[in-house]
Amino acid sequence: MDDLALGAVEWAIRHSMTAEQCVRIERLARATAASQALEALIGEKVVDLTASRRCPHCGAVGVVKHGLDDNGQQRFRCRPPLGCGRTFNALTGTPLARMRKPEVWLAYAEALGERRSLDWIHAHLGIARLTAWRWRHRLLAPLTLQPAPMLSGIVEADEAYFLRSFKGHRGWKNGAPPENRPPRYRGSGAVKRGLSSEQVPVVTALDRVGGLVEVVLEERRDEEIITALRGAIAPGSLLCSDGHGAYPKLAEETASEHRTIEPFKPTPEQKASGLPWRRPGVLTLGRVNGHHSVLKNTINGIFRGVSTRYLPNYLAWLRALRDKPDPIAFLAA
Repeated sequence: MDDLALGAVEWAIRHSMTAEQCVRIERLARATAASQALEALIGEKVVDLTASRRCPHCGAVGVVKHGLDDNGQQRFRCRPPLGCGRTFNALTGTPLARMRKPEVWLAYAEALGERRSLDWIHAHLGIARLTAWRWRHRLLAPLTLQPAPMLSGIVEADEAYFLRSFKGHRGWKNGAPPENRPPRYRGSGAVKRGLSSEQVPVVTALDRVGGLVEVVLEERRDEEIITALRGAIAPGSLLCSDGHGAYPKLAEETASEHRTIEPFKPTPEQKASGLPWRRPGVLTLGRVNGHHSVLKNTINGIFRGVSTRYLPNYLAWLRALRDKPDPIAFLAA
């Protein structure tokens, strides 16, 4: 389109179109822009695959082009006898493989970035709730495989606990319960008091520059905590914890210093005086405890509890939201 035709379209939008027509033009422009962005993203995958010529199924080198599919996407074939002989496209082996409705992928990624609910996605994007839920975990699962950042400086570490949940499991209805207990309804607590096997620990470590590491553990054992954080603490760091036996061992393995932080309990006179009793610069666990408070409010309050099976996906989702990712960058990742 030349500048003259573009000017005519702009004049028509400003002076002769109704509000309904403007909304239709806006939706069409948004869908076209999303389609072009996805075409560029898929084009990069095609170029990379053409250059490497490596099969995603068997890993053999010798892939050749094999025509176009019904959607106009380039297909490839792994040539035998060195290869497996299977055909595929640029999205094979990625979370976007075999996903329908590519025209709403970008809008769905934007909705994930805004933490929209399944009902909102169903109402605004026209996607079934079950499909939206499956897409959510299809796109979030790769985020759990990203390497953990290296924490340095003052590092605070502690554990948060969530009820072990089988939300959506039909075992109690089908006569094969996943645990030997009655089903837990929304809002009910654990049967046992205190920490028990009904609680799922999430070990968390963060530093003063925004680095964050979260790992879902099976049990609160020293070996699991050390394994989860061993490669995430830089040598020479100052590790602050509540005194659990795993953290001094972790600090020794990573050539770091460990400090046990005991919570300060003000006297009644200090409370009555109304003056601040905390000394600035004193080491605390305030950052990790504040992060746990936000995490529990989001998981238990906004999401109304999540299944333990998908808890790592939701933790990765919340970590990704801290950086406010671009929808195209999110799909590319």
